[in-house]
Amino acid sequence: MKNIRVTMKLMISFGIVLALAIAIGVLGIFGLTSMSNASNELYSAASPLYDMAVAMEEFQRIRTYTTEIIVFTGNAETLDALEAELHEAYERFGSSMEVYKKSLRTVETEQIWNELMYDFDSIIKPNTESVLASAKLGVGTLALRESMNETEAVSDFVASQLLNLINARDEYMETTNQDNVQLGSRLLIVIIAVFALAVIVSVFLAVYVSGLISKPISALAGFMKKAGSTGDITLSPVDVEVIGKFAQGKDEIGQCIGNTAAFVQHVTGIAGDLKSVAEGDLSIDVKTLSDDDVMGQALKHTIENLNRMFGEINSSSVQVTIGSKQVADGAQSLAQGSTEQAASLEELSSSIAEIASKTKSNASMAEKAAMLAQTIKSNAEKGSLHMDEMITAVNEINEASSSIGKVIKVIDDIAFQTNILALNAAVEAARAGQHGKGFAVVAEEVRNLAAKSAEAAKDTGSLIENSIEKATLGVRIAGETANSLVEIVSGINESNSIVGEIAVSSEQQSAGIDQINIGIDQVAQVVQQNSATAEESAAASEEMSSQSTLLQELISQFKIKEARRGLSAPGARRQRMTEPQETAYIPENLGAYGKY
Repeated sequence: MKNIRVTMKLMISFGIVLALAIAIGVLGIFGLTSMSNASNELYSAASPLYDMAVAMEEFQRIRTYTTEIIVFTGNAETLDALEAELHEAYERFGSSMEVYKKSLRTVETEQIWNELMYDFDSIIKPNTESVLASAKLGVGTLALRESMNETEAVSDFVASQLLNLINARDEYMETTNQDNVQLGSRLLIVIIAVFALAVIVSVFLAVYVSGLISKPISALAGFMKKAGSTGDITLSPVDVEVIGKFAQGKDEIGQCIGNTAAFVQHVTGIAGDLKSVAEGDLSIDVKTLSDDDVMGQALKHTIENLNRMFGEINSSSVQVTIGSKQVADGAQSLAQGSTEQAASLEELSSSIAEIASKTKSNASMAEKAAMLAQTIKSNAEKGSLHMDEMITAVNEINEASSSIGKVIKVIDDIAFQTNILALNAAVEAARAGQHGKGFAVVAEEVRNLAAKSAEAAKDTGSLIENSIEKATLGVRIAGETANSLVEIVSGINESNSIVGEIAVSSEQQSAGIDQINIGIDQVAQVVQQNSATAEESAAASEEMSSQSTLLQELISQFKIKEARRGLSAPGARRQRMTEPQETAYIPENLGAYGKY
């Protein structure tokens, strides 16, 4: 019965109780019908006794009238009156005996009735009529008495037969009464036995069925209470054993427990993945339950976007670092050259050839610096574009987190509607009275489950808000990094302009080597300007290098997938990761329930 649906369990239980109630009702109806029939039978047996008593009374009157006829022989007036009364007695006796005949039940009583009526009709009545006729003729009393000797004997026999009929009816009534008493006793015993059986079976079914329903619900309610009050949704070994036992049931409660365990497993996996993301591990693979898994799909897309974004940022930061180092090296070389030019001014008057050589060398280095500055400018502009894409990706993270918040709101609404339905079910159970008491308990537990689901949704919302805050922090950091890259691009433009001026100046120096003596003051001024510009370039390069180092430190806090670590080409940011291999995140204590 454990694997039968709850509705069928209740229907079977109530069906058994109803069958027992019907059996008791049928027995009661049968008993009442039997007792009614027995009572009718007893009444029908007792009712003709009145007619028999009338017949006995009329028979005695007939005998009395016969004696009076003998006494009043020769008295015509008296005899006429006696004749009229005698005929009325005949009539009443005959009608009473005919009524009594209808109530005869046995062959023996019918035989007694036939013999009695035969003697009355063939002997007593004719002889009495003969005595009446003789009395009217004035026959003497003695002669009339002698003629009535045979009639007297027959009259005594008829009287005894009437008594026999009455005794037979009394015996029949006594037997019928005893049978009725025995039938009532048997019916009472059977009804008591069936009633006791109904009580025992009803109590057994109530205890057994309530245990089948309440025990698994109590176990589930205990776990949900712990999850709702502490936020701990992990299952202890005891919880695993209890839930595993009840989840094997194929009824609605067993399915509910199994599905709840699978859902807890899924939420546990999502929580673990979010914790890994919060700790900076973006290399995890998220496996969703289906295309409609809102939380799983959102987390999966979030991790994919973060991996793509930080992989591209990492590649760009590496390139910026390399470029800034080259700029720093070039600026340092430029500063060193300017210093050497300043020192060489003292020897300018004695070594024009050396100045020319230095000037050519300076022009060559300025050209290389200009080319290098152009390369750095291009890389810095690419880094700025990458930062824009990173900001867009982080905004997408915020939008995904908002979608997750909407899902949590839907879960909270479902919990609220479940609570309303549970309340309505409790009201209907209250209306049902005692019969709805068990359903009221189920409704109360469902309402508790809805409240706990709402609390769990609230906790999940808090986790999502925390994730949104961290995503907002990422947006702020990305904005600062973008501003730094803008400053780097500005510095590189300025450096490029300065290096261009240096190249122009060097060409002018080469062209005007013959006028060095005249323009010695101008050369000194140009050398001083070159030295100041070189110092500014070196400072800008150092600043760009420190910003690049800070960006790499920020990126290194996140552990991304290996496929993103190798992105170094400028077009690598437009590559998309292949679909990660899905692996199951199954906590040890939930592995027996469902798939995640």
